[in-house]
Amino acid sequence: MGISVKWRGRVPVALLTAASLTVAGLAIGGASGVPQLEFLQSGHWMLNSALGKVFHVDGATKQVNAEVAMPDAEQGSLVVQSDSSGYVIGKGKYTEFGKSTLRVEGTTAAPTEAELPVALQVAGGPYLVYRETGSVVRLSGDKPTPPISIGERLGHPVATPDGTLWLHKIESGQLCHLSADATAPSCPAAITAGHAGGLTVVGDQPVFVDTTADTMQVVQDSGIGPPKAIGTNMPDTTKIGPGDVTGRVPMVDPSGTLYLVDTADVVSDRPPAQTVVVPLGPGDYTTPESTGSTVAVLDQRGGTLHTYDGTSGKPEKTPVPAERGTPRLTKNEDKRLYVESGEGKHVLVVDPEGKVTPVPVDSTGGSRTSEAPPPESTTTPPSTTTPPALGTQQPTAQQPPAQQPTQQPTQRRQPPPPPPIPASPPGAPGGLTATPGNGSVVLAWGAAADNGAPVTAYHISWNGGSASVGGGERGFTASGLANGTAYTFTVVAQNSAGSSSPATAAATPRQPTTLTISRGRTETFNEDCQKPDCSLIHIELRGFAPNTDYTIVAHSTKWPAFNDHTSRSDAQGNVTTDRFHFGGVGQEVWVVVNGVESNRIYWEDR
Repeated sequence: MGISVKWRGRVPVALLTAASLTVAGLAIGGASGVPQLEFLQSGHWMLNSALGKVFHVDGATKQVNAEVAMPDAEQGSLVVQSDSSGYVIGKGKYTEFGKSTLRVEGTTAAPTEAELPVALQVAGGPYLVYRETGSVVRLSGDKPTPPISIGERLGHPVATPDGTLWLHKIESGQLCHLSADATAPSCPAAITAGHAGGLTVVGDQPVFVDTTADTMQVVQDSGIGPPKAIGTNMPDTTKIGPGDVTGRVPMVDPSGTLYLVDTADVVSDRPPAQTVVVPLGPGDYTTPESTGSTVAVLDQRGGTLHTYDGTSGKPEKTPVPAERGTPRLTKNEDKRLYVESGEGKHVLVVDPEGKVTPVPVDSTGGSRTSEAPPPESTTTPPSTTTPPALGTQQPTAQQPPAQQPTQQPTQRRQPPPPPPIPASPPGAPGGLTATPGNGSVVLAWGAAADNGAPVTAYHISWNGGSASVGGGERGFTASGLANGTAYTFTVVAQNSAGSSSPATAAATPRQPTTLTISRGRTETFNEDCQKPDCSLIHIELRGFAPNTDYTIVAHSTKWPAFNDHTSRSDAQGNVTTDRFHFGGVGQEVWVVVNGVESNRIYWEDR
């Protein structure tokens, strides 16, 4: 692979002088080379696929200040960085280059060629999470660690500020963490089987948002906390931001509405605040990202970045330069957000306070003009004078000095523009998820890279059926499925040049898990609980695990956890029972089973 590197930008004179002295001293002392220096611990590395180069964007100065030739990198590749290296992540491989040497160090095979990973640039990382394959690669240290198998398809990963990676196993519902020095995950908690949702981080605390039950729960090493209602009905396909915005969790539903859901009831003791609702309009939205005080959502279909600080009346809109391919929104360790255009010719830099700055990313210096190299000089050998013969008088007239040749500046020829790239079949649909329902499965995917020709259709197939949707669609619901039967779904993108490699996901439809109560039959139990106010509580569990013992705990506003009973579910995972005599007129009563809370009923005077 041919490698060329170039640094741009002015260096302070004092630093140049010190560096010159250091190099001179090494040369005089016979040293073999200059010690490596560490550069660029922050900012953002990205691929300009049109030029075949990786560039570094300084987020603070909004300048492009380094580049590495990477002609073999495919369009859409990710670029991440550790303390000493950068990595270009493509399908099936990642290529390492030194940040101090700006030279390619080698290429490593990835766990799969079928998907691009989700990259998290955090302390102890970066991490590459292959969600469909169920494996994690950690790129910190002298060399990448072997892939860590998680054993299941994964939801969107998150990381806490200390570098602990948290993962949601979609099929089993387990919530697992991987610390910076761990080689295997630990899974201390689990959500209700069959429930959809995702992880987020509020402050330094992982939280699970259950979009089936519309609740939030703190996740700890000791297990999962009690559910707290979020007060909003969120569809199962809602995209949940991996971090909070001043104590609120950002979420985007399929209709194009941004919600900022307050977490006071879950992780703090401050008074709760209202949920902020921001209509964005129809679009193909990415998972929202947060700087801590500003939330950003990218409409990949419309090519528009929406930013919102949580206090202004409406979000700001910034267009993304239109290019071939799909734009991408990422967050880096410097707390800034970066929106790469489809081919990587431009980037939008979002500062923590929400300011958006467009930066061109190219070989001419990006946001400032690169300095021309000094002209090459022609060195003339010194002239020699023949001494006069002894006894010979030297002439009195002096000869004029020899005229030095005129120095001509070296002229650089601009390379010809690269030839146009012909259209090719699209990339595979990204991030395919399959969420089971009652006799149905909801599929969702990200836009496939068009590779020079618009995507015209997505073709879906599963055992027993098939369907096609338009190129602008990002989801499909397969209905009429048998509960308890495992289905494998395949989605293929198509354009005028052909079809993509398939994206696959599996799911097993099941009856939804519900827990409901009502006032049961009236009867006298004792002196304190007599007709007509005393009745049993009628309890119905639906869609739980079959043939399993469940402890039902009764609560009221005056008497928390006042009674409990264990019932066994039938072969369909259902329980119907009348339990717990209750006569607390004027109170609310409810039951809890394995962290799932039922509806609450007001006990009226009869």
